[in-house]
Amino acid sequence: MRLSAESLIVVGCLSVLLSLLLAWCLSASRYLRLAAIRRVFRSEGYLLKAHIDFLMMAGLLFATFLLLKHFALALPQSVLAGLCAGSLLNPLGFLALAFKPDLPQKPTSAFGALMSGSFVLTTLGYGGAAWLIGRAALAAG
Repeated sequence: MRLSAESLIVVGCLSVLLSLLLAWCLSASRYLRLAAIRRVFRSEGYLLKAHIDFLMMAGLLFATFLLLKHFALALPQSVLAGLCAGSLLNPLGFLALAFKPDLPQKPTSAFGALMSGSFVLTTLGYGGAAWLIGRAALAAG
């Protein structure tokens, strides 16, 4: 599958929708105190972090897309993949911890290794985008 700058918009929209869903779950748990929701989401703190992280990633993806369009810049597939995958995996890690807060988080555990890989993808994606957009801005300046 070939990614494009528009992939950032699609992943950003998915992130907004997931964040809205989690906001409703958080409200049902925190304010309505629904027992069924509280049994599913055992950590409101991690649920809130997942909600906020999805929103933050959506904003970053939308901003990156607009900067790419402004500078008529195309990112390499590896950078686009890092942006898309990392933007979903990082908040999904918080969501997993909302379900099961006692997941082992050491880098040698399966969950820890997955999250470490997610952080690497996110760093390569956003770092690569920042570098290339920054260079385009300096060249345009």
